[in-house]
Amino acid sequence: MTRRNNTATQQPTVALTTVGCRLNQAETDAVQDAFASAGYRIVAFDENPDVHYLNTCTVTGRADRSSRQYIHRARREHPDSVVIVAGCFANRAAQELVEGGEVDLVLGQREKMRPLHHLVDPFARPEQPLIVLDAAGDSIPASVGVRVTGRSRAFLKVQDGCDHSCTYCAVAPARGPSVSASRIEVLEALRRIKDAGYEEVVFTGVDISDWSENDKLVGKNGSDFITLVELASEIGLPRVRISSLEPWSLTPDRIQRLAAVDAWCEHIHLALQSGDAGVLRRMNRKMDLGQVRETMQELIRLRPQATLGADMIAGFPGETEAAFENTVSLLHEGWIHYLHVFPYSPRPGTPAAKMRNQVPMETLLDRASRLRKLSDKLKNAKMLAMMGHNCELLVEQDKRTGYSKNYLRAELLADSSRGAGKRVPVKVTGFDERKKLLEVEELR
Repeated sequence: MTRRNNTATQQPTVALTTVGCRLNQAETDAVQDAFASAGYRIVAFDENPDVHYLNTCTVTGRADRSSRQYIHRARREHPDSVVIVAGCFANRAAQELVEGGEVDLVLGQREKMRPLHHLVDPFARPEQPLIVLDAAGDSIPASVGVRVTGRSRAFLKVQDGCDHSCTYCAVAPARGPSVSASRIEVLEALRRIKDAGYEEVVFTGVDISDWSENDKLVGKNGSDFITLVELASEIGLPRVRISSLEPWSLTPDRIQRLAAVDAWCEHIHLALQSGDAGVLRRMNRKMDLGQVRETMQELIRLRPQATLGADMIAGFPGETEAAFENTVSLLHEGWIHYLHVFPYSPRPGTPAAKMRNQVPMETLLDRASRLRKLSDKLKNAKMLAMMGHNCELLVEQDKRTGYSKNYLRAELLADSSRGAGKRVPVKVTGFDERKKLLEVEELR
């Protein structure tokens, strides 16, 4: 075991890196708070930290590669640092990581939030790497993490795990079954966010659509993820946003409840994945596209400025050209305004990886490219439709840029008079297509 020099009086340092989604970032925020509370100084990667903490993702092969690349770089550039790898990829590839000789501690989904329980000495690598995974069949308790620095919005994790069985997904097995943070936990976190001065909260989870009241002191009372928005509004937070939702979770009743909350940021991102019924069946995603269409059109009727986004997987096994064109046709209907496009990536151990009729890579990449180009056109059309309208901008640290309530990026012509992290009423005066930004002027 090699110890770093001058460790007797030295404050330990830690660098934290996140691969993946907002949920992962919210978890890393909570871990960062734990390190800071334990006396660690938070530093950047290139400051040669004593400890590296990496929260990984395995949603695609690219996410796996990004995780591996960070590990290689951390060990190469900081050979004496303690490297902790946690999260979905770590949970799935723990033995592989340990055998590679570059990792000191591998944490599963439950233990990823408690690295200090397993970190013996921040100034010395252990003689043998340690793997601490979750026991088979255990559920993963939800945790609440609040970002306290760096951004104008607070990200709040209120749900974890997934009870669906999508044939392409490696995340659900890695995360475990769905669990929700209790109402009491959520309310306490929302109060902390408000007291810290944040003006927007973003609720995150693996399947936030499945959040429900599970507080034993209160009991189940029919609460659902719309309740989260209502609670945040009642606390007094002026802007409330929800991350990705399952399409089948949005009913006309829930749309009406959402639209009735003034604080709700009129932005929904759907985990749609395809616009072809046959492809959706092979994905084991049981949804009625006609019903989804009607529900979203009702939302736009109630909140005309609402922005709707969607995840799309290009080149899923068995996706014919006709099936792909069904997706394109649905997008041309105009009620979806932007896409997050994922070229299909076979995940080891998933049913889709063994399916016949795998789409050739060249075709898969071409379809992904076509969807991205279409997404640009949809987003441009949405931006142009905002011309002349008044809206509200939440200004970021540069005092110039930020997001509208309907999740469109915008830039002020001059620095905000209200400062970073504050809401500013603005009028849309232009659209910079190169920067993909609305141009806005502050209303005095």
